[in-house]
Amino acid sequence: MGPVLALLDEADAERAQIVARARRDAGRVTAAAQAEAAAIAADAGRRAQAAREAAEQQVLGAARDEAAAAVAAAMRQAAAVRELAGQRMPPLVDRAIGLIWQLGTDDP
Repeated sequence: MGPVLALLDEADAERAQIVARARRDAGRVTAAAQAEAAAIAADAGRRAQAAREAAEQQVLGAARDEAAAAVAAAMRQAAAVRELAGQRMPPLVDRAIGLIWQLGTDDP
């Protein structure tokens, strides 16, 4: 029975070595997977930040363009009002002066 027990002891020792090696291998695989996952997450974070920055620049550019268009429209409208006022003011001033003169000559 001694040889059978010796074989069992050898098999048990070999099993223990296999289990220990498997645990070490699993630890290395797990560490490598964790490192790769961290690298993927970091890369995704950088890409997301770059996308946010690009979107921000696009929105800011569109807002600047819209503001410039609004300013240009306001300038055109102000120029039109000035032109209209320039056309209407002289006759209004002439009429006001005429009324003042007329009031001055109507007094007894």
